[in-house]
Amino acid sequence: MASSPSTVTSKTTAKLEGFMSRRFRIPWPYRSRNEYHHHDDQDLTDEWQKEVYEHAAALAEKYRYEKIADVGCGSGYKLVHYFEDKITLGLELACNLDFLRNQYPQRNWALSDFDHIPDFKPDLVICSDVIEHLVDPDDLLKFLLRLNARHYVISTPDRSLLFKPWQRRYWGPPRNPSHQREWTSREFLSYISDTFEVLEHVITRKDQATQMIVCKPGTTSPR
Repeated sequence: MASSPSTVTSKTTAKLEGFMSRRFRIPWPYRSRNEYHHHDDQDLTDEWQKEVYEHAAALAEKYRYEKIADVGCGSGYKLVHYFEDKITLGLELACNLDFLRNQYPQRNWALSDFDHIPDFKPDLVICSDVIEHLVDPDDLLKFLLRLNARHYVISTPDRSLLFKPWQRRYWGPPRNPSHQREWTSREFLSYISDTFEVLEHVITRKDQATQMIVCKPGTTSPR
């Protein structure tokens, strides 16, 4: 017996959903990298993503949050300076921990390990321009969800502000060798919405192509 049109459509839709899930909501023919390349930003202060941290700080004040976690905090400068009166935890790779502990010994720093949830219950989690560095960003979203914060602030470059569709780089891989992939605004909203309830999605600084999502735990799980 031949399948009905509705059955065929359903199967096709399911295959498309699975395909897009594996591609993290970025359509073909975009090409990602598949090997991690470390980016050292110990010398940076707030040249990048300043507006993201300012927005996160305003959110913390609005809701009177006291405990802030920063996943992939880099040099730690923005976490320390924009949350001076908060209890903070910065999560970073092992190669950066000695620097952070020496630079800001009065603050809390820990290894960023997606298999281990720190003994720290944050009200707000920041993850600023980290997700584009990861081979499998699903691992990051699962980890963020397990932190069980009330709000999350996640930023990443908006590919459509960096390149146009007729330019080769628009279809990847990214110009920055430490980036695995970059999402357009629409793609990133779709991807994050698979896991979180998105409350706000804005461009925080157009000349730096920074897009930011404010979200909270949703009802779905990462694929």
